[in-house]
Amino acid sequence: MDTTKRRIVSFASALDFRDLTPGVIHAIKQRFIDTMGCALGAFSTEPAVITRRIAANVQSNFNAGILGTRIKSSPELAAFTNGAMIRCLDFNDDYFGKDGPHPSDTIAAVLAAADATHANGKALITGIAVAYEILCTMVDVVSLRDKGWDYITYTAPAAALGAAKVLNLPEEIMSHSVSLAMVPNCALGQTRAGELTMWKGLASANACRNGVFACMLAREGVTGPSEPVEGKRGFWNLVTGPFDVSSLGRQPLRAEIVYLKNWPVLYSAQLAVQAALALRDKVSVNDIESIVVEAYNRLTTRSASDPEKRQPKTRETADHSVHFGVAAALLDGDITLASFEKKRFLDPDVVDVMAKIELRENPEFTKQYPEIWNCKIVAFTRSGERHEVHAIYPKGHPKNPMNDREVEDKFISLSEPLLGRQKCRAFFDFAWHLEEAQDVGQVFELLAT
Repeated sequence: MDTTKRRIVSFASALDFRDLTPGVIHAIKQRFIDTMGCALGAFSTEPAVITRRIAANVQSNFNAGILGTRIKSSPELAAFTNGAMIRCLDFNDDYFGKDGPHPSDTIAAVLAAADATHANGKALITGIAVAYEILCTMVDVVSLRDKGWDYITYTAPAAALGAAKVLNLPEEIMSHSVSLAMVPNCALGQTRAGELTMWKGLASANACRNGVFACMLAREGVTGPSEPVEGKRGFWNLVTGPFDVSSLGRQPLRAEIVYLKNWPVLYSAQLAVQAALALRDKVSVNDIESIVVEAYNRLTTRSASDPEKRQPKTRETADHSVHFGVAAALLDGDITLASFEKKRFLDPDVVDVMAKIELRENPEFTKQYPEIWNCKIVAFTRSGERHEVHAIYPKGHPKNPMNDREVEDKFISLSEPLLGRQKCRAFFDFAWHLEEAQDVGQVFELLAT
């Protein structure tokens, strides 16, 4: 076994619920509520319908539930379907190291393993803590995007170890799970380039599926390559170059500092939307001749600045478009799931406002990032007036956190149309006492429509 894999596996194997601080446990409960809300909000989307149909066609003696239903499928297809719902609205949590993965994607894998084995709440929380910590540590040390690969390459082994923790696999079997998740599943960065497709929202779900399947293979005795990271043809030599994971397990654990989203848009666009909503109070959008959005280099040079984002043609491109987020906020006074209906992002009024927007780097903001998150929007009117809004730290950032009531309100806004208010409240009672649950599979009954 290579040293890097040994460190990751040893951490996952050794972490115990008793090692988790009250702050981490509470943060995981918050993120569990937020994640389940995102999944239910996406219940009727096309990716969710497609993946649910596929999962419903498969029955297994070792099975796991599909959120929003009483359907049972194989654990890996349950992870895929639930992962699709969790991710496809682009509303679930986010984390910014050298890449920007969505750690709660891994909950799909951990929850599938937990339901299949009738695990308790403490096991689920610990498995989530493992998956979050491994994923966030890996993106802290090296960027896959800069190498041309997609960050879900890290999601697969993180999901595998989170699931393996819940399955209570011995350390040696965990080790094979990592290899079987990592070696076959290096994903191309084209996933998030150009005009985006459904696969943008399904890539992490597939990584979770592969992570759970890797655990199931290892559990039955399949062995994996011994040096997936440091081997002659391993991850270091072919993809990233050497990196150091010695920060794994540092306090506070990453689960406590992962960011929540206030709007269903690219996380770096959260501040732009926040500023645009404030600008709307100062000037009528009909009077605006041009708009400059100033931000830090990471936003202005990465995928949010692709030419396709200036006039998105798909839902997946629209939620990664700063231009659309700002235009919709100015015109509608909010960004909701309805904002991403095709008729809205193709509306001539929206297209006209997007054409007035210039995305520009502010060198001072780049210098301050990531310690300080800045966004400035300047609107110039036809009459020559200048209106400016400067926003710092979006709602949901660790320095501007969402409180429990705000997390509940977000869940209700996404889930009440499907569940009704009474079932939402019953779920909150379960989730805020998650560590007391004897069988976390109860959540599927609570959230069944």
